[in-house]
Amino acid sequence: MKFKALLGLSALALMVWLYSAATAEAEEPASSSEIQQPWKSDSGTPPQPAPNALPGTENPVPEGGTTAQAACISETGDYETHGAAVTFVIGLENKCDQPLKCKIYANVSSPKGNSSGQATLMLGARSSGAAAKKTYAMRVKAAGGIAQVSRECRVF
Repeated sequence: MKFKALLGLSALALMVWLYSAATAEAEEPASSSEIQQPWKSDSGTPPQPAPNALPGTENPVPEGGTTAQAACISETGDYETHGAAVTFVIGLENKCDQPLKCKIYANVSSPKGNSSGQATLMLGARSSGAAAKKTYAMRVKAAGGIAQVSRECRVF
């Protein structure tokens, strides 16, 4: 019986020691060199945003390779009915000074079923006026549902 009591006291002393060591370590203040500030860089100045970080900038520049070209492309999508025919119209507008070739992939899921389509649109430069705006009309089974559209654009 004495052995169990002695073992219990040893375990209790060990737990108290561990607790005091953990709290002492947590209470030590961190030095200023250890505190990380996410906006500070090695040069001491905050990082500058990319020149075409946000859509709608004054002079957006196309990205290299095939991408969605978020800075250069303005996209719209809506359902239109013409008599009994229902279409989902995807409109693209080029806001950059270089012509773009865009491949569009679309899938519309409605209560009457799925419809999918793809097209390639050649968008002129922003300065070309009407040639910078193109639309793709895809026939769908119902006006409404979930539309998923993706695009791959590149400078040509």
